[in-house]
Amino acid sequence: MKKNNKLTLKIPIGSLDKPYKPLEVTLERDGYSFPIKDVNHVLKQNKDLNKNLKCPLTTEKLIDHLKNPHNISFSSDEEEQASLDLKVINYYRISAFRKLIYKRTPSYTDLITLYNFDRYLRDSLSRLLPGVEVYLKTSLARFLSTNYDNYKTPCSELPGGLVYLDNNIYISKKIKDVNIMLSTFAEELLKKIGKDAMITHHVVNYGGNIPIWVLFEEITLGQFSRFVSLLNNNVLEGWTSNILQGIPDSVCYSGIKGWITTIQMLRNKVAHSSKIYGDHIPYNPKLLRENIERSGKSIPDFYDNYQHTIFGGLLTVKIFYSDLRSNDRDSWNNFLKKIKQRISNSNVIKTRCLGFPDNWYDYLIIKNS
Repeated sequence: MKKNNKLTLKIPIGSLDKPYKPLEVTLERDGYSFPIKDVNHVLKQNKDLNKNLKCPLTTEKLIDHLKNPHNISFSSDEEEQASLDLKVINYYRISAFRKLIYKRTPSYTDLITLYNFDRYLRDSLSRLLPGVEVYLKTSLARFLSTNYDNYKTPCSELPGGLVYLDNNIYISKKIKDVNIMLSTFAEELLKKIGKDAMITHHVVNYGGNIPIWVLFEEITLGQFSRFVSLLNNNVLEGWTSNILQGIPDSVCYSGIKGWITTIQMLRNKVAHSSKIYGDHIPYNPKLLRENIERSGKSIPDFYDNYQHTIFGGLLTVKIFYSDLRSNDRDSWNNFLKKIKQRISNSNVIKTRCLGFPDNWYDYLIIKNS
């Protein structure tokens, strides 16, 4: 019986009438099923509970649906191209951009132009964001392992490579969460024994001790973000004072968790091929004062205008790329130049749908030092 989120197990009378008498107990969790219901009461109200699903449509019918009621015009060539596109791209992926075309009679070319531009953004970011992840993991693993003497428990005999096993580096009130996190890491690594050469090597040769620089190669960016969120203030401050040299230590310290979460959310969107163009993205990166001052806006107005846009995400990516190698910075700048060129060559790509201010390029470009 479940009451107030506590599970009560009732044992039949007489089932344990003798010492050491075994009792077999079977526990099963209920599964979910379709149609799904708002069992967690997220929605304030449900509408059209008995509304029938839309009928599936053929490619030809989908093109007709774009024409009417969505008012997308087609030439014969465009109709032929749409037929090819809709065989490999879900209708909802393409049609989602119709509301972002600011023309009285948009064409299918306008529609697919926005789709292709959004795809270009996603494809480019999918190449650029892993560099930030690698940088973050490398810098933290090296900092923790080489500076462990400054943070370890006085009686600890752990080597620097196993610094993550010392509770002293974490928030003292979060040790239960730390144990859950480390248990999750261990469980996933166990599954890789015999499949992952690096994990197998450390099980065979080092008794299963996994150094932090190997651990960080195996965990996801989301798991890394969780790891950072559990570090105590002294450790976090020490790490942030060693990275992002162009940013004041206090700003880096207060902003790093939000920046990592922003990179994580942005990477998740591009990894799942989610639309970016025109989307509100629920991350909350700390925005640099130099950008706010350049805009001439108040701090609240700047945040309201840009924090949840792709522009806010790109400002965050720039923070990290500014600290990478010159060839990495060149890759970032080339990405921006191609965006600028695509926007200037199109009459349907609108900077407002990206959250870009008029002088967006000056905000995002990394100038040679």
